[in-house]
Amino acid sequence: MTWVSWRLQRTETAIACGILVLLAALLVPTGISMANAYHRDGLGSCLALDVGPTCAHRISAFQSQFQALNVVANWFTLVPGLLGVLLAAPFIHDLEHGTYRLSWTQSITRGRWLLGKLGVATVTALAASVALTLLLVWWRTPQVNLDGRLDTGIYDTAGIVVVGYTLFAFAAAVALGAVWRRAAASITVAFVGYFATRVFVDYWLRNRLVPPVTRSWRGGQQPHFLYHARVISESLLVGGRRIDAGGGGIVSGSSQFAKPGPGAHSLTRAVFQPASHFWPLQLTETGLYAAVAALLVLFAAWWTHERAA
Repeated sequence: MTWVSWRLQRTETAIACGILVLLAALLVPTGISMANAYHRDGLGSCLALDVGPTCAHRISAFQSQFQALNVVANWFTLVPGLLGVLLAAPFIHDLEHGTYRLSWTQSITRGRWLLGKLGVATVTALAASVALTLLLVWWRTPQVNLDGRLDTGIYDTAGIVVVGYTLFAFAAAVALGAVWRRAAASITVAFVGYFATRVFVDYWLRNRLVPPVTRSWRGGQQPHFLYHARVISESLLVGGRRIDAGGGGIVSGSSQFAKPGPGAHSLTRAVFQPASHFWPLQLTETGLYAAVAALLVLFAAWWTHERAA
């Protein structure tokens, strides 16, 4: 049954491999170029909270040179969703066209059929997401060194959370497909749902997955605990009056975010996720997506086992 499931999964797996090859064709040459520029300009010596004007100029020039690439790379966060729904297609097609009935009449139990179909697809999705993660983590290395890993675009492609994204999109598609038995509709709605969920998590839930840190300090010197932090909100207390300074920035060596306030005696208060929260956030978010994905896959298996005729 495993071999049959693999044969039926070959086309989608080949397409997924093709997507990864196309990404590699773009990312490998540009990644080598970025790494060479990073070392050529000596940016490794500029990794400090308050850099001098020379380092600030080098960092600014590097970021300007590769800004367009980084903007394009931020959209690669949709690729895990694309891979997930794509690899769910064979399971839904079997249900849509009723070909599963043939398997069930060939002394193959429903449970074994479900284990083969969903098991092979899940392992394939997991392998594709790991390959994508390794490629993106390598490509992002110079930018991570300069800006940290908590910026939304970097965070989404610089850790294990890509695995959770892929499994979630896959599970959403198979759950919808089990109920609707319409491949095109299920895949489309699952991808839209994936995108909407990502927006919700990225811009609201993520800041709350791990309790943020609140710190206050006086004067204009940017404190070192904000280095590479994701600032959620910031306010100033000047002459007894509170001024909301906004938030939502990443503090790097060349950043002007949270720089001197309107006076050396002003009190600044910030709510932020420090750089040390990267892995707790990654593990929590990945676990959340993986848990929801497991529930959706189990639901799809139960629904198919009990409702399919």
